[in-house]
Amino acid sequence: MLEVRNIEQRYGGRRVLGVPFFRVGRGERLVLLGPNGSGKSTLLRLLSLVEMPTQGEVWHDGTRVDAGNSLAIRRRFALLLQKPVFFRGTVLSNVTYGLRLRGLPSEEIKGRLDKAAALFAIGALLSRRVDQLSGGEAQRVNLARAFIIQPEILFLDEPFSALDAPTREELLLELRRIVMETGQTTVLVTHHREEAAFFGTRLAVMLGGAICQEGAVEEVFSMPATDAVARLVGVETVLAGKVTTNDGELLAVSVGSQTFFVPGDGEPGEDVLVCVRPEDVFVSRYKPEGSVRNWFEGTISDLRPYGRTLGLTLECGFRLRALVTPSAFRELSLALGAQAWAGVKATSIHLIRRGGRSSITSQL
Repeated sequence: MLEVRNIEQRYGGRRVLGVPFFRVGRGERLVLLGPNGSGKSTLLRLLSLVEMPTQGEVWHDGTRVDAGNSLAIRRRFALLLQKPVFFRGTVLSNVTYGLRLRGLPSEEIKGRLDKAAALFAIGALLSRRVDQLSGGEAQRVNLARAFIIQPEILFLDEPFSALDAPTREELLLELRRIVMETGQTTVLVTHHREEAAFFGTRLAVMLGGAICQEGAVEEVFSMPATDAVARLVGVETVLAGKVTTNDGELLAVSVGSQTFFVPGDGEPGEDVLVCVRPEDVFVSRYKPEGSVRNWFEGTISDLRPYGRTLGLTLECGFRLRALVTPSAFRELSLALGAQAWAGVKATSIHLIRRGGRSSITSQL
């Protein structure tokens, strides 16, 4: 549907983006994830044809985009920014502006308006002036204004980042539902991994103006290709290790004085990174019996609340991050400075070559 080939973008001679190849598929929910300054908004502007690349090509449905056709193609897209920009007047006049600009008949405008108002629950807002809207209401109107023109691709540049958490979660939930119901091709830029995991079907992780890894959301989150990607998608424990033995079923990987057992193929002496997500760590006051192969005793050195969970740091000869519920924390009589056992299933561990390419991956 939309492709970029060997693109670079430079501002004032400084290279801020370099992408050899990237594509947006019809009907997919694509998320560009990365920290501030990673190039994700720049890539979004190039994909949406708001800007043309300094170097390289953009293709739309098999046609190369150039100065002669870019405006006509761009009008098939819709781009929403962090802060909605409205014309003076009512919600009704703003939502229908794009349709009136295109010269659609009044009956079709009314039909589309009724549908968009119902989708985004803005019927009661249509007569209100846009300067009287709350932040959440303004983004609902903004989304309705984009959907009403039935864009080929909807581009969203962190549209909910300025909203409070409850409103942001509510709008993201509604947007995902509507996009799934309508089959709307969507590209979302975000620096929140929770938004990326919830909304997307495909994920592209960006760092330093480049796409570091792309694939299905579940694949990228469970099998990050580098330590930088691992940390970005929520892997809070990344440890340097070395494969010591391979018995054909499990690798033994030494990390300092401790040993992890992980399924996979690897050679003794191979340097790897051991990646463990905090939600995959079991915490107990005593080492229990069971099938979990990896148990480490340590001291709780840090405790931080994360919404409905508590984040623990255990010093086990290495630093291991874990999540527990407040009720489990109380029931286990845990506390700062207390001794505890941390367990990790072998199949919950992901290994990465030190050079960066994912080579040994357990099945989650």
